Amino acid sequence: MIVRLSLSVVMLTAVALTGAVQAQTTPAAPYAAPDSYRDQRTLPDPADPNSRDALLRARGEAYHRASDHQQTEEELRTTRALNDEIAAQNVLADKADEAARLDYDAALARHQIEVRQTEEQARAAALATRAAQDQYDRDYAAWQEQVRLCRSGVRSACGTPAPLGR
Repeated sequence: MIVRLSLSVVMLTAVALTGAVQAQTTPAAPYAAPDSYRDQRTLPDPADPNSRDALLRARGEAYHRASDHQQTEEELRTTRALNDEIAAQNVLADKADEAARLDYDAALARHQIEVRQTEEQARAAALATRAAQDQYDRDYAAWQEQVRLCRSGVRSACGTPAPLGR
């Protein structure tokens, strides 16, 4: 009896745990967005016209190109006119791209010239500052020498001070 009771408790526990595990692994609600990574269908070959047409039809596209002998003269004229218009727009776009590239190149050249001029001005200012500092250091050293001579008793050194900063 005790064995049966323990066995039934173990069975009930197993059933309860199995239900809890199944509740955790149930699939997402049906209103969830489809996972595009799980869609592993093969894509149609873009070089194959039949598969390309099938893909277009699956998307809802109704257009397909008829061969030239199936088109009327008016359709061919319309197609040529549209192609000529597209070609003219492409030429205009190419010209606009070239003009924009030339504008960019000119702006880049102006910028590089300005950078070089600024660098040259900075170098010139640094050289002028260094030269002024060197002159000051020389004048200060001369003044210190004059003060040292004056303190050591050379009367001629005490008369006129050395010019500083000139």
